Amino acid sequence: MIPPTLTSPNKLTVPKEETYFTFAVIVSVIAWAALAITIVGLFYALLIAFFIWMGNGLLAAHLRSEAVQVNEQQLPRLYAAYREVCAKFNLDEPPDLYVVQAGGALNAFAARHAGRSFVVVFSDFVDALGTDSAEMKFILGHEIGHLRSRHILKQILLAPGLITPLLGPAYRRSWETSCDRYGAFAAQDINASTRAMMVLSGGKDHAKELQAGPFADQHYHERGFFVSLHELSSTYPTLSKRVTDLLALETGIPAERPPRNPFAYLFASFVPGGNTGAPANALIFVVIIGLLAAMAIPAFQKVREASQLKVCLNNERMLSAAFDQAVLENGKPPTSVAELVGPGKYIKQMPVCLNGGTYVIPRGATSGEEIFCTVHGTMENIQRKFNPTAVRH
Repeated sequence: MIPPTLTSPNKLTVPKEETYFTFAVIVSVIAWAALAITIVGLFYALLIAFFIWMGNGLLAAHLRSEAVQVNEQQLPRLYAAYREVCAKFNLDEPPDLYVVQAGGALNAFAARHAGRSFVVVFSDFVDALGTDSAEMKFILGHEIGHLRSRHILKQILLAPGLITPLLGPAYRRSWETSCDRYGAFAAQDINASTRAMMVLSGGKDHAKELQAGPFADQHYHERGFFVSLHELSSTYPTLSKRVTDLLALETGIPAERPPRNPFAYLFASFVPGGNTGAPANALIFVVIIGLLAAMAIPAFQKVREASQLKVCLNNERMLSAAFDQAVLENGKPPTSVAELVGPGKYIKQMPVCLNGGTYVIPRGATSGEEIFCTVHGTMENIQRKFNPTAVRH
C-alpha cells in the first residue's frame, strides 16, 4: 500500500521549510540591501555573484568532460530508471544525469549552471544500490527534489540567510527532509528508501544486514550536549533522524522530536551556516567566506594604517618641539635630527616610524613643522590624510 503522504508530487515539501524560507528571505533582503546602498558593498555583491557563476561553470565543465553522461547507450538501465523517476514529477525534459568516480564515496548531488540542470551520482553509489533498484530511484528522486524546489537558486539568492547561525543550518536541514520525501515518492517504497539510508550510514558491504528500526531508535536514545550541537550546526539532518522521518511516512504521523540540550543552542549560535556536502556547495561556501574576509581585511588595514600614521604624527610633533627648543637655546636651527636625539639631548631615543621611515630636517629649515618622514611626509601631510578637507591655520 502506498503511504498517504506519497500520493501527490505537489505535497512533498515539509511545512517548516516554508517557515524557514520566510525568515531566510527577511535576513537576506536586509543583507543584500546593506551591500547595495554603498558602491563598495555593491561591488562585493557583484563579485560574489561572479565567483559563484565561475564556480558552477567549472563544475559543469568538469562533469561534461570527465564524468559519464547517462543515456540510452551509456548505462541504459540506470537511464530508464531515471526517466521513470522524472515522469513521476512530470518532467518532460529530464536534467542531464552523470555518473562520476569519486574514490569510493557514496553520494549524489544536483547542480545548475547557465540554464542547464545536472544530477550527479557517484559510481560507487550506483554499485551499492543497483542501476534500476527502488533504492536508486529514491536517490534520484531526492536530487530531483532539490531541482524542483529551486534549492540551487535559493542557495545563491538567500546566501546571507543560509550562513546565519541556527537559521541557515535549520533551513538547509528542512531541504533535505523535503527531498527525502521526494525520494520516497519516486521509489514508492519506504523500505527501499530506508535501505538507501542504511547504505549511507553502514556502507555498501554491510547495509543488507542492517535494520532501519534499531537505527532510527538511536535518534531518541543517543542524546546529550554534543549530539544536540551537531544537529543544530549541521546542514543535514542526522542519518538516524532521516530514517526516523522516512519510517513515519508509512502512517503520515510526524515522528516525535526528542529534546535537545539547551546549552547547545548557545554554542550553535556562534557556528555559521554553510554546506560542504557537495562540490558546488563547498565552492560557494568557501567563496562567500573568502569574500566576507576580503570585506573585513580592508577595514582592518585602514585601522592599522591609521594607527601607524598617528604614531608617526606624534613622533614628528615630538621632534618639532625639540627643534623649536633647540632654536631658543642655541639661537640657530639644528641641521640634522641627530642634534636633537641622544643622551643629554632633547630626546633620549630616536623615534621609530612603524613603516620604516626616517625623520629628516630639510636644508634651511626654520621651523620644526618642516621635519618630515621619508614615508609619511610632514605633519601637515599626515593630518590631511586623516582629514583631506582640513585647512592649515
